Amino acid sequence: MPTQVKIDEVARLKETLEKAVAVVLADYRGLTANEMVELREKFTTLGLEYRVVKDTLARIAADEAGIEGLAELFAGPVSLAIGYEDPAAPFKVSEECRKTYAPNYELKGGVFEGVLVLEEEVKRYALLPTREELLAKMAMLLSSPMRALAVMLKAKIRELATVLGEVAKKREQEPDAAPLASAPEEESSEEADEQAPEAEASDAGDAPEAAPEAEAAGDAEDEAEPEASAEEAEVTEEEEPAEEPEGTSTDDAPEDSESEPEEEIKQEDQESQEQQEEEE
Repeated sequence: MPTQVKIDEVARLKETLEKAVAVVLADYRGLTANEMVELREKFTTLGLEYRVVKDTLARIAADEAGIEGLAELFAGPVSLAIGYEDPAAPFKVSEECRKTYAPNYELKGGVFEGVLVLEEEVKRYALLPTREELLAKMAMLLSSPMRALAVMLKAKIRELATVLGEVAKKREQEPDAAPLASAPEEESSEEADEQAPEAEASDAGDAPEAAPEAEAAGDAEDEAEPEASAEEAEVTEEEEPAEEPEGTSTDDAPEDSESEPEEEIKQEDQESQEQQEEEE
């Protein structure tokens, strides 16, 4: 008949199996007491729980926890490596202990997040990275683009600094080149100043020579004007209209009377021109 101690032990095992994310079963027979102490300290240091259970009570607890196939693994004295946070840690540490204490420490199987793990599958689960390793890899993956961006930005800043340095050097060299460029301009301005008085002197020398020529041209124009007026008078006499035949209408009489004063004026002008020609 079960005692209260055994009932309490089954209840504790059931609760442990339900809370644990990973459990590894091992046959510890053949280990010394000191080796068992070392095992316990190693698991405890890594945040794992290590305990020895009776197979009969463990089978009852496994059945009550609802993990199928786990009760069959409890045969003889069994130790449990229990993990509550990282499911890969119990398998990894148990595999290390097996290599250290073989053949006195053999793994029999376990549970990985509610899934039964057989003895031949323990090594495969032991190769899985731990939670810390996964976090480190994730951090590295997340930081690699940022690191690449930082390197690229640093390179661009370095290139910008180099360009600014080159520009500063060119600006420092420009004041030295400016006086050299201004020297030809000053020489050309001096030559222009020297040529200006010479041009003024040449203009002043040409002015007296041009004055007599202008006076002679004016006299020639005055002499040509009387001759041109005489020729115009002759042309006007030749262009005078012939006398109209008799039998014209009386309406043309006023026009003849108006043309007579004009003819007289022309004759007077012609006479005055002839007198001027005779005087000349």
